[in-house]
Amino acid sequence: MKKHRTLILLIIIYLAFIALGLPDALLGSSWNLVREDLNTSLSSLGLMTLVIYIFSVFSTFNAPKVLKVVQTKLITFVSILLTGSALILMSRVTEYYQMLFFAVPLGLGAGAIDVSLNHYLASHYKASHMNYLHSFYGVGVTLGPLIMAYTLKDELWRKGFVIVGLILLVIAFLVFFSFFLWQEETTAEREESHTHINLKEIFKTKGFILSVLIFMFYVHVETLGGVWIASYFFIEKEVSYAVAALFTTTFYGMFTLGRFLSGVLSNKIKPNTLIISGQVLMIIAAIVFFFKFDNVYIYFIIIGLYGLGCAPVFPNMMFMNSKNFPKRKLSKIISMQMTMSYIAFGVLTPLAGLVFERISISIYPFYVFTIAVIVLIITLSYMRKVSKV
Repeated sequence: MKKHRTLILLIIIYLAFIALGLPDALLGSSWNLVREDLNTSLSSLGLMTLVIYIFSVFSTFNAPKVLKVVQTKLITFVSILLTGSALILMSRVTEYYQMLFFAVPLGLGAGAIDVSLNHYLASHYKASHMNYLHSFYGVGVTLGPLIMAYTLKDELWRKGFVIVGLILLVIAFLVFFSFFLWQEETTAEREESHTHINLKEIFKTKGFILSVLIFMFYVHVETLGGVWIASYFFIEKEVSYAVAALFTTTFYGMFTLGRFLSGVLSNKIKPNTLIISGQVLMIIAAIVFFFKFDNVYIYFIIIGLYGLGCAPVFPNMMFMNSKNFPKRKLSKIISMQMTMSYIAFGVLTPLAGLVFERISISIYPFYVFTIAVIVLIITLSYMRKVSKV
């Protein structure tokens, strides 16, 4: 009976991570129609994204303080309820500034879900479950644009927001009705797991700075794939608009498949080995980017390698936190890692676009290769350091 309860709870948690991924690509996939409807510019999406990430960073950074007084299950429920409601309300806006207003709860909800569930699984489950958790984020981030594409056939972007918002509300109430399945976090446990520790002490923790740098640069490499890969292949490899878009879909598809495979393999292969293997695959893919092939299908294989390489890094790094750092510091360390991840996504990757614009997007393979090598070097240093703890 207990095994069945654990399985049901895991399914609920996985659904919560689908909820985290669902809104992420929704705005980008619908913005061309949204901006026409609201009479705003193409670049105004950048401000929307910035607002979302500012509040995601705020929520992520302050999550340990909230987790100290509120149970993970309640934070998860409220956060998904918040994001679902925000999307439905977005479907009713008539002015751009109203979209900016509802970007605030989107950011707050995403950051809270990320930290709380990563900490919960790192504390209570095996490495395979962490990999599966992050693969379901991939399911969400792939499913969101598909739903929007379906509604955009009839130019109904508002309907897309309502559908995704309702799915989130359903998931939120599934979390609510599963409260009795969650492991109860006593006041003493929350005090121990989320006790206030000043940043000076956290920065002195062996391996912390290196771990934060890994998360920051890794997320940068991952989002370079999701954001800029279509533009690179369209401009430099001269593929069509449609084929270029398929490269992005292939990247996320193989990324999601890789997360599932990582979950299966984590029962037989050590997390550190999976992390290094993924980073080596990313470097190999970046090297092959330099070459031009007559057969377009070879490019899909390269993109597949890139996505597969990205897949195991984040979840296995997150799982290893519980092995490499003291339990009382774990919550704060994860929140700092997630904060830097959001900064990489919301700041470094857009800045890379400015570099490509000023120089040339032809340097994309070299840029990806450089960042991937930096991640590998930092990771090897990190593993050597924490092994001596």
